[in-house]
Amino acid sequence: MNFSVSSRHLAYGRSLFVLLLLLLLTVCSNAPAAKRYELEGRVVAVDPAARQLTIAHQDVPGLMKGMTMPFTVSKANNWVFKTIAPGDHIHATLVLSDHAELQDISFTRLSGTESDGASALHIPQPGDEVPDFTLVNQSGKTIHFHQFRGKPLLLTFIYTRCPFPDYCVRMSNNFGQVMQQLQKDPKVFNEAQLLSISIDPENDKPEVLRSYGEHYVGRVDPSFTHWEFASGSPDQVRQAADFFGLVYNQKDGQIVHGLRTVLIGKDGKVAKVYSGNDWKPDDVAADFIAALGA
Repeated sequence: MNFSVSSRHLAYGRSLFVLLLLLLLTVCSNAPAAKRYELEGRVVAVDPAARQLTIAHQDVPGLMKGMTMPFTVSKANNWVFKTIAPGDHIHATLVLSDHAELQDISFTRLSGTESDGASALHIPQPGDEVPDFTLVNQSGKTIHFHQFRGKPLLLTFIYTRCPFPDYCVRMSNNFGQVMQQLQKDPKVFNEAQLLSISIDPENDKPEVLRSYGEHYVGRVDPSFTHWEFASGSPDQVRQAADFFGLVYNQKDGQIVHGLRTVLIGKDGKVAKVYSGNDWKPDDVAADFIAALGA
């Protein structure tokens, strides 16, 4: 009798397993297939640390107009970073699924003047001296980069209308977490300097930046003493972005941009560059504290 009950339970369990397997296969089969697009253009910048190529690409039929923007390279194509360089003509397949990446990469080294007018992007390196860029902060006050010397400065690029949670929103949330880590030690927090630079100067005037910043500084820095938000004229913002290796373009009211966060040492030189959005606030806070003692 007990054997009969166990057999029925076993048979039921097997049937349930088969049913779940069939359901899983059905769900997987209904998942949208990856879309593939041919992409062709000129390499503007190479960033192995972020596994990204910034490309001034031609129109991608059925997807987007030509523009300059960063693309993540698939891990299988990591070999390309050993040889590719700004100015090279690239052909690749842009694969869109739950994320976007370049596959099937080939490139040609060209000589002569490029036809699209874009120049090779500067990728900052540790030890590079940062120019005395001028911007305007959330209070309408002009700020100069050289005024931050003597203390480390952590900066990133955002814009207040950015709709993507993994881009500007994450950068601002991460900076908030960095601030909270630094606040644990009053002596460290007293030396904290953070700067968020908007790449949308037409919209992000001082009053807009103040309203945006208040959401993030909260009780940690309500007077914006340690974390400022700034922008400037289009030329001023572009100069800073170009130096720090940030690519951005405005198309149809939407700003297409990469991500760049930089730690500048007390001496006004680049100490560390964080590409993309994978960096951890705890790690960056630790780097900031280390830069204080350098």
